[in-house]
Amino acid sequence: MRSLLISSFTALTMFAVTATPVIAQGTILTVTGQVEKTNREAFDPFFDGFLKFHDKTFEKAYTFDWDTLAALPQHTITVNADTEDWPGPLSMEGPLLKDVLATAGASGATTTLYALDGFGLEMSAEKMDSRDWVLAMKVEGEPLGIGGFGPLWLVYDTGGRKAPEEEERSWVWSVFHIEVK
Repeated sequence: MRSLLISSFTALTMFAVTATPVIAQGTILTVTGQVEKTNREAFDPFFDGFLKFHDKTFEKAYTFDWDTLAALPQHTITVNADTEDWPGPLSMEGPLLKDVLATAGASGATTTLYALDGFGLEMSAEKMDSRDWVLAMKVEGEPLGIGGFGPLWLVYDTGGRKAPEEEERSWVWSVFHIEVK
C-alpha cells in the first residue's frame, strides 16, 4: 500500500512539474475581429471550448500569454473608486490597451472587452482615445488571479480622485477576450 502511495505521489509530482510550464505559458487574452497580425489558427470548437461556450467564433486572432503582455511597456497607475467596498487607492500595473491592440494590428470602430462571466463592454474609438486605458496584470505588485479580478482588469489612472461608481462600472475585470469591429 505504501509503495502504491509513493508511486502515485511520484507520478502526480512528475505530471505537475511537466504541466506547469504549459499552464504558465497558456493564452490569457485573445484578440479577434479586425486584426492584421495573427499568431494562431481560426476558431476550433474543441480547443476553444470556453470561447465556444460564450458563442465567440473567429477567423483571425492574436493571442497573448503572460510573458507576451509583460514584454509590452508597463504602466503603473493609481486607481481609486467611490464605491462601497473599494479599499482605497490601489497601485495597478500593466500595458496600455492601445499597445495591446497595436501588437495585434487591431483597429476598428468599436472594441468590446469580455469578462470570464460573459459581461461585455463595447467602447467606441472616441471612448478608447479619451483615456490611457490599462489592462492591469498586477495589483499592489501581485498578479491578478482567476477567481479574483484576473487575468486582466481594464482600468485607468484616476489622478488621485475617487472615480464615481458610474465610471467604475466601465472597469471590466476578468478580461479574457477582446473583439474589434
